Amino acid sequence: METVKDWVEAGAWIGRQQAFAIIGSKCSAAQAAALKEIRESRSYEQLGLTWEQFVLQYVGVGRERADALIRQYGEFGEAYFRLSQIARISPETFRQVAPTVENDTVEIDGEKFLLTMASAVKIRGAIKKMRDQLKQAKEAAELRQPLALTDLRNRQDALIEEARRLSYYYPPNSNRNELIGLTVYAINKWKALAHDLQS
Repeated sequence: METVKDWVEAGAWIGRQQAFAIIGSKCSAAQAAALKEIRESRSYEQLGLTWEQFVLQYVGVGRERADALIRQYGEFGEAYFRLSQIARISPETFRQVAPTVENDTVEIDGEKFLLTMASAVKIRGAIKKMRDQLKQAKEAAELRQPLALTDLRNRQDALIEEARRLSYYYPPNSNRNELIGLTVYAINKWKALAHDLQS
């Protein structure tokens, strides 16, 4: 593996070209480790650059992306980068599968897959299924959570405003009885609720 000095010198030779291949989208663990070492050793200062300038000019990503890659490397190690080169996976999703990543395999939904491009389609499908399940579980949990009163008030205000906008479609001398009936119905429902709450 090239040293940090090699990375920096390569970047200096090719100017604004991306020194770390396609690091922005398909970063390897070795590249993330090199980034970490460069940041910690402050080697970029030898080029007269700040960290932000260095990653933008020589790595082709913004500071936030570079820092995120370093954090992910620190938290997940090589396994995350190996898997992310095969399938798009967020750190949140990876945390769910991390305990099942072992050497050259990952276990998802009870099935083991080799971390190779030959398994890419199956791994992507398994990750998508897992992501969908996590999303459904999150949505179900949110539905179980009672709304805060401010959220309820905002929804009520939005509904009233929607009814007001609807009333603009009725000319002043037209029959607005249906909309008036809906308004009276809503008022009576709120009055009944207020009565129940006061009982």
